[in-house]
Amino acid sequence: MTLIYYQWQSLEVPTAFSPNGDGTNDTFDVDNLDVLYPNFVMEIYNRYGNLVYKGNASSPRFNGKSNQSGTLGSGDLPVGVYFYIFNYNDGTNKPTQGRLYLSR
Repeated sequence: MTLIYYQWQSLEVPTAFSPNGDGTNDTFDVDNLDVLYPNFVMEIYNRYGNLVYKGNASSPRFNGKSNQSGTLGSGDLPVGVYFYIFNYNDGTNKPTQGRLYLSR
């Protein structure tokens, strides 16, 4: 899978990832997010608006599984479009939102 990136500030945000265990693009990685914004919180929602992942600099990266108990369990999430919000928590930048495609 060839990745396309959005460019925000000094971050490159992939538009897709493929958590299929092949060792390539298995997690949703935003390089330097934790370095530039150490207090960030990332939220990922499914198309129905359910929170499926919430993480920060010390959390494991989003790997296509929900880490929110009570929403969808902890199994593999289905292929499709998901929506993210980056809360930078730096007192300067407003939250950034976008979409990403989960492919298997």
